[in-house]
Amino acid sequence: MNQDVVSFVLRFVREEADGQPARWRGVIKHVQSDHTADFARFGDALAFMQDHLNETIRQAFAGDETPSPERIFAETARLWGEMAPRYTDIMLQSMELMLEQGRRMGESMADSLARGTASAHSTGQDQQAQLIGIIERLTNQVEALSAKVDHLEGRLRDD
Repeated sequence: MNQDVVSFVLRFVREEADGQPARWRGVIKHVQSDHTADFARFGDALAFMQDHLNETIRQAFAGDETPSPERIFAETARLWGEMAPRYTDIMLQSMELMLEQGRRMGESMADSLARGTASAHSTGQDQQAQLIGIIERLTNQVEALSAKVDHLEGRLRDD
């Protein structure tokens, strides 16, 4: 029995700079070749995986005298057809987790603000403005993530 294996390792890194909002980036590695690529959009990681899968599929047909493009395409489509539904579930679960964490952070900040308001006489207006700014940014991030989840759910329903 012949067996082809294509493995990838994904690493997500959260970077935060002074005064700048945190941003995520990723690194993907094709285990068999040791090739790596940085990505800022998950679609770039998918393209990296597709390139390596296509190469593996081409190599699998290399022994055939005339592997037709249709046959190679059919194999690629079959593979992605099996994987795509799982990818969507994983992405939705990840987004739900991020939304929940954002909600908790918002609640924590609201509690801190409420405690800070109680001692407002000793707290400067600059600190209150900073806290309000943080809460507003968190609220905007949670709303943006909610919109993305709604969009993905809509795409799933359309498929």
